[in-house]
Amino acid sequence: MPAAEMSLGIDNISAVAGRYVLGHQARRPGVNILACRLRAISPTGFTAAAPVIGAVGEEVSASFAPFGTLHGHILRHVADGFAVELDGGADVADALADRIEAFRHRTWHGMADRRAAKRFMPAEPRSVLILEHGTVLPCLIVDYSASSAAVSADIHPPVGASVTVGQVPARVVRQFDVGFAVHFELPPAEELESMLETPPEWRDTLAVVPPQHIDTREPDDTPAEGYGYD
Repeated sequence: MPAAEMSLGIDNISAVAGRYVLGHQARRPGVNILACRLRAISPTGFTAAAPVIGAVGEEVSASFAPFGTLHGHILRHVADGFAVELDGGADVADALADRIEAFRHRTWHGMADRRAAKRFMPAEPRSVLILEHGTVLPCLIVDYSASSAAVSADIHPPVGASVTVGQVPARVVRQFDVGFAVHFELPPAEELESMLETPPEWRDTLAVVPPQHIDTREPDDTPAEGYGYD
């Protein structure tokens, strides 16, 4: 099947985490590499949830284990991230199409990567980080357990800092290349994932674009195609 005719949605694609660099961030001090969550991918583009959103037209370099390093430009914003149009010609698209097909085959045959026991990826990974002095920043929850979470944001609070992730008080216990780990200061709760989501009063503020206005179709897509994000 030609790359241009492949369906863009893939089952279990939201389980693929990666990292990215925005064009302007690599040239400034501070946090340069951030975590992201793949929402959908095609041979010519991808959609990802991300903590820091670049401008339309800005360069993006992203890396996902099943698909390699991808280079492109932000085509449009979506509710929790951005859609990227990939650079490169037919050879690049064909090579990515092969990786996508290999990922489909692995998923269909029950060979998806096994996650560490009792760690989960939230359905809505983009949330809010509240620092000790009250600063509010968007963040991305890489994964979480009953007692801790890995978080990526446009800042790395120092180890020992008190923060709030969504509505959950926590303390920073470790830093790593794309973010930091926090330990929750509340006992485990059944509704933990919903508590990690953006509080209702912040949702409109942190949404990149209103979800009801998202249009992720390419100009030449049929009605059944698109980035699979709607």
